[in-house]
Amino acid sequence: MDDLVELRCKSCGAPIDVTGLDPNSPYVTCQYCGTSQQRMDAKKYMDDMMIQIKTWLSNAMPVGMGVEAGENVDPVARHSIFINDVKPRIESELESYRFSNLSLLGNTLLTVPFNSTTVCATQHSPNTVFELNAKARSVAPLAVTPEDKELITTTSVITQSYALTLNNVKLLSEVKDGRWSILATNFREGAKAMADLPSYSLACERFEALGDVSEGFAYFMEGNIGDATASITAGRDKLLSVKDRVFSDPQMSIMYMGIEQEVNIANIVLDIAGFVYTMGGDPLQTMNIVKDVINAKPAQNPRWNFLTCNQNRFNEIFGEISKVIHAKNGGEIPVADGQGDILVPFWEVDLRYTFVTGKLWSKKSVEVKDDILICADFVMDPACLDNPASAMTDIFRYRPESSIIESFCGDETRISSGTGIGKIQDSVKMRSASGRKIVLPLSTKAEAEKACVDYLAQTSKSYSKFKLSQPVVQRIVYIPCTSSNGRLVLPSDFDNMVPDHIARMSQNSIFIV
Repeated sequence: MDDLVELRCKSCGAPIDVTGLDPNSPYVTCQYCGTSQQRMDAKKYMDDMMIQIKTWLSNAMPVGMGVEAGENVDPVARHSIFINDVKPRIESELESYRFSNLSLLGNTLLTVPFNSTTVCATQHSPNTVFELNAKARSVAPLAVTPEDKELITTTSVITQSYALTLNNVKLLSEVKDGRWSILATNFREGAKAMADLPSYSLACERFEALGDVSEGFAYFMEGNIGDATASITAGRDKLLSVKDRVFSDPQMSIMYMGIEQEVNIANIVLDIAGFVYTMGGDPLQTMNIVKDVINAKPAQNPRWNFLTCNQNRFNEIFGEISKVIHAKNGGEIPVADGQGDILVPFWEVDLRYTFVTGKLWSKKSVEVKDDILICADFVMDPACLDNPASAMTDIFRYRPESSIIESFCGDETRISSGTGIGKIQDSVKMRSASGRKIVLPLSTKAEAEKACVDYLAQTSKSYSKFKLSQPVVQRIVYIPCTSSNGRLVLPSDFDNMVPDHIARMSQNSIFIV
């Protein structure tokens, strides 16, 4: 055990490299988990680990014999000691780690910057895994045959890479400064370990790629968009190469879905980096917008999570935000008529529906074209996910006035009241937003489509006359609004169809640029 380092991290159990550290400093920082600790605590943890390993060795070795003495024993006897006393102990611990490590490799080991994610529940701590790694290295002198040495190598590789991956799983669940540099270190050290085991060659390549991507994310967080783009692109391309070959190895084919999602995340961040770059000016200022948007978590709802928890949604959202920023700097976005100084985004929906009117011989179907507007930040409001009608101009809330005779004779022309909304949509033109504040859109087209479909399904239950609908979500348009007592005030054309979501909003709870 002479090769064991003098300090180990009390948090994760990893060896602490003291090279380059001030020997007089009472504090040290683990390069694998980022934990700062007193040197004396790291020394005590190392001493405690040494005691545990010595106890383990004394139980594994024949009575009266230590590893040092075993090195001088006849190779046949050393092999016998290894096979009968050491190997069973190592294999019993290793098997659980090997299975859990492979299962962990089937997960996505990335998330977008500023965000956290729970990779999966893990039953092991990096401390216990690093401990088996130290045990295996301590009995290496007893390994004589190629098979014995292979077990030691396999144990060292799996425990080293698994412990480092467990550290990364914890880092991915936190949002703290400097984590991407630590993640990059762990991925690269894990790849270096797996290079000694041919059966893990594809996992080795994946970890090298993830090291590049994580380093790119670290550059991204610093606002260094050029280096971020280069590093992320290099890592993404390596991941694509591994993905193309992963089914050639039955053991590593479990990685396919995880790699596919990692490629998607890399592409998302490349798109966001492109957004930051095209904005010009101070990249760190733009990064603050990125941070705020990523941290703006949609409301949780089991019926919506398949959309709102998908990180791919950021591609579309930042594409729309890019248009907003350009519009404030001379570009144009679709804006309705009006003098309000705050532009509020809405999804524009064209709706065609039919309803049945008349009685007996006068019964017939009527086709109607109408318009709906859906608040483009509705996913932030849990009430909108429970009741989509509150996210939009509810054109079926108030029925147009019609006589009983019209209903009986089949002379009704509509059962909705969206004509005022149509006037607003007809006034939309491409305009500059210079000098106006803009509320950022935080939903995607797919989310708007689901809201519309759920709303119409709800309507069909309430109105027996409502028979068929064909909603088409077109684009995001911006409606000029004013404010009063911290609340948004929509134009009078909205009449009684102001979405309930608007009434619940305050200017302090929305994202404005």
